[in-house]
Amino acid sequence: MGYYVNGDGALRIKKENLVKAHEALMALQDAPDKAKSGGSSGGDKAPRFWFSWMPEDLRTLTDTKAVFAELGFEVREEVPTGDLIISNYDNKRGQEDVFFAAAAPFIEDGEYEWTGEDGDFWLWKFEEGRMFVRHGAREYGEREEILVADLHGEMIALKERVDSMFVKS
Repeated sequence: MGYYVNGDGALRIKKENLVKAHEALMALQDAPDKAKSGGSSGGDKAPRFWFSWMPEDLRTLTDTKAVFAELGFEVREEVPTGDLIISNYDNKRGQEDVFFAAAAPFIEDGEYEWTGEDGDFWLWKFEEGRMFVRHGAREYGEREEILVADLHGEMIALKERVDSMFVKS
């Protein structure tokens, strides 16, 4: 599961870069088999390999928007610019990083923060056409005891303040 932390809540590919981004993504079709961890088939014939949870033939994804939608991201074209906005991911596809790295030269500077199912944290940063990853850890402050009596007192005081706002004359 992931979520965006940059200013506008999404990564952006400008309209004028969408065709070039799609070409870079389609070049992954010819990536070495060892780069494709989605599976293989072939039986007695030469094996065929593909990326995790993606079509065996990436060329069936006709544009940049279709690629990122297939990966499990919410995508939309911004009005009126026509820029592609990539946001919100709550899926388990597998090789998103490969596709984002391929498109990195066309992604505007921004960040995407991930929270993994095992409590891992990492951040993708897109900067000047390159993609970086940073691994993180969650840290907690000092332990504080919470007492029901304290909470009850705070709730009574809050109720009294609210009630005083609506005193009838």
